[in-house]
Amino acid sequence: MANTYLKAGLITAALTLLGFFFISQIDAMRANEIRNGVDDMAFQSDTERMLSMYAQVMENSSDKLCEYAASSEEIRASQAYSLLEKINYYEKGNVVNSDYERIKNRYYLSNALLYLNMRAQEKYCGDIPYTTMLFFYRVKTDCPECRAQGGVLDSLRAKHPELRVFAFPSDSGLEFIDAFIKRHGISKTPTLVINDAIVLEGLQSESGVEARLAGLP
Repeated sequence: MANTYLKAGLITAALTLLGFFFISQIDAMRANEIRNGVDDMAFQSDTERMLSMYAQVMENSSDKLCEYAASSEEIRASQAYSLLEKINYYEKGNVVNSDYERIKNRYYLSNALLYLNMRAQEKYCGDIPYTTMLFFYRVKTDCPECRAQGGVLDSLRAKHPELRVFAFPSDSGLEFIDAFIKRHGISKTPTLVINDAIVLEGLQSESGVEARLAGLP
């Protein structure tokens, strides 16, 4: 009888270890997929910085930079938002992989650089065919309003293809995010910032945001 219990225990332990192994492999694959996406974003940001420096140092002209930015940034903004959705989805199911926090921070940095590139494009290249929106939310404490605001923004993005949303956790403690928060005097979440000018604090309705978008010059 003792041998039977021992065998059962060994089988249970083996199955547990096997399940843990498979879970860890899935987590590792997901983390690697996200890491590759973040690396692609970082590479594109570095490319744009290099081209900007090239235009200033070698040609004293921004024409080529503007041409490159116009063709690449719209695609990158859409990819960045989709990547954030994937990061959040994978993290919920993460069990053993500890890389997600570091990957997310790199993503936020790449996303901030993309936003700044878009603002620079408007400043140096003239009008841009899209609207930028910063979305600040909380992650360290529960924020039902932030989740609701995210749903509103998903709906708005589907209806307004020119809208580019850049989402950042206001309580991350990351200095470059804090710089945006200080710039706009943000004191609560959720908060939206449209075109680096219009600050909307608190949960905003879809119709309310659309009215603001319709009033843009």
